[in-house]
Amino acid sequence: MKKALFLALVLLAVQALGSGLFVIPDPEAEARDGYIVVYRAQEHILALGTPITGSRVLDSGSRGLADYALVTIRNEGGMLDIAGLGEPVYRDGNTVIVRLSGSMPEDLVRPGIHHVQPLRENRAPAHLIPIPMRSGYDAVVADIVAAASQDSLISYTTNYQNYLTRHSSTDGFDTACAWSQERFEGMGLEVMIQPFPMSSYTCQNVIATQAGTVYPNRYWVICGHLDSTSPNPYYNAPGADDNGSGSAAVLEAARLMSQYQFAYTVKYMLFGGEEQGLYGSAYYASQAAAAGDSIMGVVNMDMIFYGPAGNDKGWLHYNTASTGLGVAFQAISDTYVPALVLEVASSPSSASDHASFWYNGYAAMLNIERLVFSNPYYHQTTDLMANYMQYFPFGTNMAKACIATVAYLADPIETGIGETAGTPVFSGAELSVQPNPVSSSAMVRIQALSPAQAGLQIFDIAGRSVHRETILLTPGENMVTVDAASLPMGIYTVRVTSAGTSRNTRMVVAR
Repeated sequence: MKKALFLALVLLAVQALGSGLFVIPDPEAEARDGYIVVYRAQEHILALGTPITGSRVLDSGSRGLADYALVTIRNEGGMLDIAGLGEPVYRDGNTVIVRLSGSMPEDLVRPGIHHVQPLRENRAPAHLIPIPMRSGYDAVVADIVAAASQDSLISYTTNYQNYLTRHSSTDGFDTACAWSQERFEGMGLEVMIQPFPMSSYTCQNVIATQAGTVYPNRYWVICGHLDSTSPNPYYNAPGADDNGSGSAAVLEAARLMSQYQFAYTVKYMLFGGEEQGLYGSAYYASQAAAAGDSIMGVVNMDMIFYGPAGNDKGWLHYNTASTGLGVAFQAISDTYVPALVLEVASSPSSASDHASFWYNGYAAMLNIERLVFSNPYYHQTTDLMANYMQYFPFGTNMAKACIATVAYLADPIETGIGETAGTPVFSGAELSVQPNPVSSSAMVRIQALSPAQAGLQIFDIAGRSVHRETILLTPGENMVTVDAASLPMGIYTVRVTSAGTSRNTRMVVAR
């Protein structure tokens, strides 16, 4: 009787608190009737709704998701910048939950604030999401990584920068989407423009798909956000590093991987509305979850060019459920891009598009420059490609690590045209161009180990194919004449592909 009375009194005390934001000291707790999970920390979760026994109330009152914002600060000065946004009610490292004093701001650029987004329901599983891993070194992945081009990354990023602004509501963003669509389609990929509502206008995502040959309904995602911002976002937000760099790396991944077949489908995604609160990725991920999409994992790139000497490191973020993907990324990066130093985040960051997939129960991770909070050009009109040239090859290595991970996990199919898998075709230094530089006609020298049918392609610095032909290789030295007279002056990549492997060399056209 006394026990029953005690429980009744506890229940009345909890009910008296009303609904609000509260902490449950159990990191594996799941949503129940009466509350939803909104944030997951290492030792506890935050929930919104009716507090339960044993919970600690942070903010009481009848409140909903729209009453809060999730803010990532860059430094302690960010706590002062939050003052105009509302009252902080929770902090976990650089993550702060704020009770809004007004409506959610569309654009908030402050020196101490990294990112602001609406507080959303977090449907991420508390348990580990398994990641299918293969054993052994994959020569096809090594070929893909070796072909990743610094020149391509610079060219793509410079093009994005030259739109002056890619703020989600501007013509510059729409034009950048159209240009990206053209690039993807030029690589032979199927492209979908996905519109979504945001504030008073409609924004869009660019989604390119490379169908898998064994598991076409299961897919890996490599992504970045295409929009940019600054203190003058509607007219001058070049966004070279944030996030022209990640978007350029997605294009480079597509340029390289589209030349191969994979067991799993690969989707290359460029999101809009990230700077306003992850709107594009939140829309895509929620739609995918509702449709029951089998997303194997997500590799997100957001700011990968700023790497001063001694701090040229990648900063790897993954949540508890995505530990398998994070561990795989580290192992694959160490194998195929050993020059890149990675540091694992002690507190997973939710301030980029990977978090939208976390919230919907998918494995996802972020690779970002370690000094992101110290980047002097972040969200500034000075976020220009010229300010990052001195840090290469750091940016190229960051892109390579992400490309290597997706390529490896998507499982390349090594069987080529006219040959069986495992038949050796190339070895050693077997591809060159003579003369180089070339003004009119050049000879491509190919050393082959066995007879084979091969594809010869030439790409310009923007990754566009300017020449394609099929050739027959014989054992020994093969010489193929290429007419460069009609090509504009510049740097080109010559690629020969056979039996699922390829070799690349550079050709310079000068007159």
